[in-house]
This record gives sequence, C-alpha cells and structure tokens, in this order.
Amino acid sequence: MSEYSRLITSAEVYAVIMAKHRDQMSAFASFSDPDGTFNGGGAVGRMDTVWGIAGCDYPILEIQTRWDIDPDQPHKRVNQTHSYFLLMAQKDES
Repeated sequence: MSEYSRLITSAEVYAVIMAKHRDQMSAFASFSDPDGTFNGGGAVGRMDTVWGIAGCDYPILEIQTRWDIDPDQPHKRVNQTHSYFLLMAQKDES
C-alpha cells in the first residue's frame, strides 16, 4: 500500500475510537504550524495529526485543526474548526 483515502467522519466517531482504544493508539505523523508561516503568510494556524494502532503499518484516523490568527492576539485561536477522517488503505494494483 502506498496510498490511503480519506472518509470524512464526525467528531463523535473520532472521539469514541480514541476513547475506546487510547492505550493502543500511536501518532503516526503530525504537522504543527501555529503561526501560519507555511500557509497563508501568518493568517491561518494549522495542526494535523494522523493516528494508528501501535504496531500496525497504516494509520486509521486523522484530525485537521485550523484557526484564524489575529495579529493583535496571535496566541488566540479565532474561528477554530476541526475536520475528522477515517483513513482507508488502498491496495497496490501492480
């Protein structure tokens, strides 16, 4: 498997999986851009985390968080949103 597809899910699905399997979950990858320097020239903050079951080869969950950055109060997360995804491995056809 070289790729996976994302299925949009709800905060409730994400929360239940994390609550029921927290001891087995491991962060597979994360990206943090709280100052918004990578995207939007400092206008939008970003935090992404991809989760999977420890010892497994592929992740199963992802959360993406975005917020607007107020230049006068850069520590505040204005208009914060979360997007949740189930990740599904795609079999290589070769």
